[in-house]
Amino acid sequence: MAKDASGVRIEPERALGALWMLGAAVFWLVPDQKLIRAKLLAVQAVVLLAGGRLAWRAAARRDPGRRSALDGPAAALSAAGLVFWALSPDLAVSQSEAARLLFCGLAFWTASRSFALTSPEPFLASWSAAAAAAASWALLEAAQGRSRPFASFGNPIFLGTALASALPLTLARALKSAGANRALWTAAAALQGAGLLLARSRAAAFGLLAGLSLWALASLEGRRRLGALGGAAALAAAAAWAFLGREWTHVLIWRDTLALWRSHPLIGCGLGRFHLEFPAFASAELKARWPEGRMIVNFAHNEYLQTLAETGPLGLAALLAVPAAAWLMLKRGGAGEGRLERGAATAGALALFSAALVSPDMRLGASSFAAFALLGAASRAEASGAAPRAIFPLGALLVFLGLAAQSPLAVRRNAAEAPFHAGADAIRLRELEERLARSPRDADAAEELGFLKAKASDFDGARAAFRRASRLAPSRPGPLNNLGNLAYLAGDFDEAIGWWEKSLAAAPAQIDARINLAKLLCERGRLKACSGHLDEVLRREPSNAKARVLYKKMLE
Repeated sequence: MAKDASGVRIEPERALGALWMLGAAVFWLVPDQKLIRAKLLAVQAVVLLAGGRLAWRAAARRDPGRRSALDGPAAALSAAGLVFWALSPDLAVSQSEAARLLFCGLAFWTASRSFALTSPEPFLASWSAAAAAAASWALLEAAQGRSRPFASFGNPIFLGTALASALPLTLARALKSAGANRALWTAAAALQGAGLLLARSRAAAFGLLAGLSLWALASLEGRRRLGALGGAAALAAAAAWAFLGREWTHVLIWRDTLALWRSHPLIGCGLGRFHLEFPAFASAELKARWPEGRMIVNFAHNEYLQTLAETGPLGLAALLAVPAAAWLMLKRGGAGEGRLERGAATAGALALFSAALVSPDMRLGASSFAAFALLGAASRAEASGAAPRAIFPLGALLVFLGLAAQSPLAVRRNAAEAPFHAGADAIRLRELEERLARSPRDADAAEELGFLKAKASDFDGARAAFRRASRLAPSRPGPLNNLGNLAYLAGDFDEAIGWWEKSLAAAPAQIDARINLAKLLCERGRLKACSGHLDEVLRREPSNAKARVLYKKMLE
C-alpha cells in the first residue's frame, strides 16, 4: 500500500490508471462524426467506467472522503446546468447542454479522485504522446493536399485547440527530461506545434498564448515573469499579423448576442436555446455576411457571452468560477514533486478556457472532457477524514447516463429504419386500380394506391392518387401529408410546407406531418419554429427518435 499527500494509506488502482490512459488515446485518435459523435461517446464511456469504479470503492469504504480546491466550482457548474434545464421553456432543447455541464463535473470528479489513487504521470504522458500522433496525422493530411487538416477532430479549429492543451504538457516533459528522452519529447512538441500551425486556428493560437501567460503570471516572478510575458506578447503580435487577411465576423455575432441577453437579463433565454433565439436579434449587417436560410449561427463563438445570453449572470458566474479557481490553484501550487506537470496540466486546461473566448468547441463535449480531465490531473484531492458517500457520485452518474443516452440511442433507432422505397406489390396495385375504376369515389383505395405508387417510385402516379384522395376526403390528413412529402422530393419547399400545414390543421395530433415540417424548417434555418414542432412531437411521444435526431442536427 501507498500513502497519499495527507498520509492516508491507499490501495493502488491499476485499473483506473489504465482507463485514463485509454481515455487519452480515444480523445486524440477516435474519429469524430456528426450525429454519432464517436469521440465524445468514447470519452464518456471512460468517465462512466472510472466513476463507477470510484463509486464502488466509496460504497465498500475502501477510500476516505476527499476534497479538492476545484470541487466547489465544478459541482456548482454541473448544478447550474441542471437548475437551468429545469427552468428552460423547452426541456428537450436544453437537455444536451444540461448533460454536457453535468459531464464536466463528473469528468473532474473522476479524474481528481482517480489520480489520488494512481499517479497522473502515465495519463499525462499518454496525453502528450497521443497528441503527437494526432499531429502526425494532420501533417499527413496536409501532405496529401488538405489546406487545413483536422486529423480525428472533424474540424481544424477543434484540432488546434486540442493541441493547444497538449503543448504545455509536452514542453514541460521536454524540460524535465534529459538525453534521448528530451530529444523525443522535443520532437513531439515540434510535431504538435506544426499541427497547430497547419490548423490555422486563431482560437488555438490565442488559447495557447493565454494559457502559457497565465501559467507564467502564477508561477514566475520578477524578470523571468516579464520575459515570459514579453515573449508571449511578441508571439501574439506575430499571430495577429499572420491572421490579418482573414475575415472576422465574431464581433458582429457578439454584439447581437448582447442584444439577445438584454432581452432576458436575469435568467437568460434558456439553457442551450441560443440557436433558436439568436436569429430574431441578428443584425442586417450580420445577415448580409451570413444569409438566413443558407448559414445558421448556432453558437456565439464566445462561450462566456453565450452562457450569459442563455442563463444570465448566475450561469456566467458558475462558468467563470472554474478557470478563476484553476488559476488560483496554479498560483498556490508551491514546490514539491510533480509541480511542473501539475502546472502544465492546468495551463493546458486554461488554454481551452481561453480559446472559448473566440471558439464554440467547448459546447461539443470532447473539449470539455479535455479541460476537466486535465484539471483533475492537476488537482490534489486530499483526504478529508469524512466517510465517503457513494450515493452522490452514483446518483450523478445515473442522471448523466439517462440524459446522455437518449440522443445516441435515437440516432441508432433512426438509422435502423427500413428504407421506404422498397418496391410495391404489382398485383395489389392492379387490384386497387380496378377497384377505383368500379368505385371512383373510394377515398381509401385512392390513398392506398398513392402509397404503393410512392413505394414503387412512381411519383407522378402517387401525386395524382393522393390529390384524388384529398378531393374525396378533404378532412383526411394522410393524403395531405404525403402530398407534402412528394412536393419536398420535387424541391418545391413552399408547396411542401403548405400541404403539411393543411395536414396538421386536419389532425393536429399526428406525428409524421409535424416531423416532416420540422425537418424542412430546420433545413431552411427557421430553427425556433422547428423547435416548436419538435417539442409538440416529444410531448405526445417522448421516445420519438426522429425528433431527438433533429434536435442534434440543429446544432451540427
